Parts: sequence; structure tokens; C-alpha cells
Amino acid sequence: MRTYLLSLLFIMVTYTMVAQSDTTAAGNITYYEGKVELGKDPNWVRAKIKSPVKRNQWIKTSAEAMVEIKWLNGSTSVVGPNSKVEVKALALASNSNSKVATEGVFGDFMNVFKTGAGNTKSEEGGVRRDNAEQSEPEEVYWKREGIISFEQAFSVYEQKSYSQAIPGLHAYIDQNPKAESTKYAYFALGHCYIMSNNPIKAREIFKSFVIMYANDPLKADAEKVLELLQ
Repeated sequence: MRTYLLSLLFIMVTYTMVAQSDTTAAGNITYYEGKVELGKDPNWVRAKIKSPVKRNQWIKTSAEAMVEIKWLNGSTSVVGPNSKVEVKALALASNSNSKVATEGVFGDFMNVFKTGAGNTKSEEGGVRRDNAEQSEPEEVYWKREGIISFEQAFSVYEQKSYSQAIPGLHAYIDQNPKAESTKYAYFALGHCYIMSNNPIKAREIFKSFVIMYANDPLKADAEKVLELLQ
């Protein structure tokens, strides 16, 4: 009987510790644009700068939104438009070695791109405002210029400003779903999410890429990325 009671007490203490850890902050929001919410169905609250992000919450973004979360370990993850992701899973994924593991694939991708769509001269893309200048967090930085060109979207990516490139690449893909250059934008978008510590979204993008571009030479590279993201 005593052994049973001790076991029961141990289970209760463990459950309490886990429950408490799930309600503690895993990080804080350091930047956002558009409509970003924290919580879980059916209870959601609008996110703000410095809002704590708890392990038992989810993050949800609208069609023209993005958010950056700085974790307690010092790394930063980006959640882009039209996303819904579990905080606990995203925090864990931020510690992955995806950047290093996939580095060679994206070096090859840039070589392929430069012999294709990259032959056209790139123009300077949009410039994101500092947090201090963010008077209207609903406004996405590139939206001030309306329709975004491939050169604008891709040039930010080429500058290795990965988190800043995410909204523009999403927008270009949405505006030009059947353009030849869209496949490059899609591939680059997946890379941006890897470099922005969100391999969860990157995996989703490359799975879609394999289906949409089943007969394209880049499919093999997308499959290689998926293997490395496991």
C-alpha cells in the first residue's frame, strides 16, 4: 500500500511540474507585422511586442502577417503568413542543426538559379522598418509599394536577410502561382524558414514543392532537403 501511495505521489508531482513548465514562457515576441495571435482554440489574444510566448500556446498568423520570437536560449524563430504552430514544437525545432545540414543543397540551388531566372538583373527589395518606427504593425513592409516583383522579393533573399525575405516571397508566390520563376521563389522561401529557425514550416513547403514540381530537376534537391530535415 505504501509503495502504491509513493508511486501515486510521484506521478502527481511529475504531472504538476510538467503542467507548470508548460505554462512558463519559452520566449518573447520581438517583432511582428499584421494580425498575430497567441493561445489555442477557442481562446486567442492579439500579440504585442514583448508578449511572453508560453509552451502550452499556439501561434496563429493572418494572410499578411509575420512574427519573430526570441527564445530563452537566445535563438530567434520566424512564423510567416497563414500559419498555425505549437510553441513547444517550434521552440524545440529552433535547436535543430537544419542550417548546417542543408547548407550544401542551397549552395547548389543558387548555382542553378543564376543560370536560369537569375540571369535577369536584381533590383533592391523592400526595407523593413525598425521596431521603434513601427507605428502601424498591421502594415507589411513591402505592401507600401503594392505588387511585388520577383526581383524585389528575391533580392532580399540574396542579401541573406532571410526573415525579411519571407513576407515578400510569400506575396510573390500568391500573386504569380503559375509563373516560371515561382518555383525559385518557393524553394528560396523554404530555405528562409530553415535559416529563420522554423524547420517545421520549411518541411511543409518542401513537401508541397515535391508535389507541385514533380517533373522539375529541383525536385531532387527538395527531396534531399526533406531527408536532411528529418
